[in-house]
Amino acid sequence: MTTRLPVVTVTYSPGDHLRTFIDTLPGSTTRPVGLVMADNGSTDGAPEAAAAAHDFAEFLPTGGNLGYGTAVNRAV
Repeated sequence: MTTRLPVVTVTYSPGDHLRTFIDTLPGSTTRPVGLVMADNGSTDGAPEAAAAAHDFAEFLPTGGNLGYGTAVNRAV
């Protein structure tokens, strides 16, 4: 059994950039990927849509714009 390679990113209304990033993940490794998106208050719906479209992606709202470091720490 191969465990998922954990990937963490911080989002804040990322638009199409998030889709581009997610589309590159499966081809970047031979292992299955597990993505956690720590969201700092996006208003564009992109992180939620990405989580709904990809079974390996998880939407984690942080509760506001807490900054990059705090968001990454919460996701980890």
